[in-house]
Amino acid sequence: MSYLLEWYNFIFALPLAVGLLLSVGIVFSGLGASGEADQSAEAGQETPDPAHQGDGHTHPSSLLGTLGGWFGFGKGASLTLLLPILLATWGLVGLLVNTALGPWLPPAVFFPIAAVLGLLGAGLVGNGVASVVQSLVRSRGRNVRQQDLVGCGGRAAFRIDAHGGAANVRDKTGNIHRVVCKTLPGEAPIETGREILVVDFDPKQGTYYVQAHPFPEEIPARS
Repeated sequence: MSYLLEWYNFIFALPLAVGLLLSVGIVFSGLGASGEADQSAEAGQETPDPAHQGDGHTHPSSLLGTLGGWFGFGKGASLTLLLPILLATWGLVGLLVNTALGPWLPPAVFFPIAAVLGLLGAGLVGNGVASVVQSLVRSRGRNVRQQDLVGCGGRAAFRIDAHGGAANVRDKTGNIHRVVCKTLPGEAPIETGREILVVDFDPKQGTYYVQAHPFPEEIPARS
């Protein structure tokens, strides 16, 4: 036990324990089954590219989106599912690396190595889980043609401009799809959370064109 209380081990042991406890809570609360499936369905079918270079500058939101994408966020898996997995993976990998390198190197050397490898491991596992969830969501929604979303409303999941973005769109049966989209040429960008209307679909690029919804009160509260 004293081994785990060493600062360089405790930093990994704590998130490992928290991740495992959260995972147990998810299983017993039922979120790991039907509830999580509903949340992942809301995340949608397409993988968004939140990086926008519209004005030639890198926005802070783009950096956060890129960083989150490395860990699997925004790809169909909810935070409820990903967070425990990321914490547990980072803690487990860090402890294993510490154990392997501890007899040969001082903590000041092996701890940074363990931290970096832990982040890499968490990113790989997070993306793997997100890919599995994304595949399941796509298989569930395969009966909905991409063109069927034209005319449907939703909300911007990321800032949308003429260069790209992402939105959660509710189809005519009530299911929610995460789609890659753009604004129409010459129209103003649509900020995150604003109501949108799908007006066209480009099958060659796999991209939807959206505009600000003319009747935002028609969008259900949860989308």
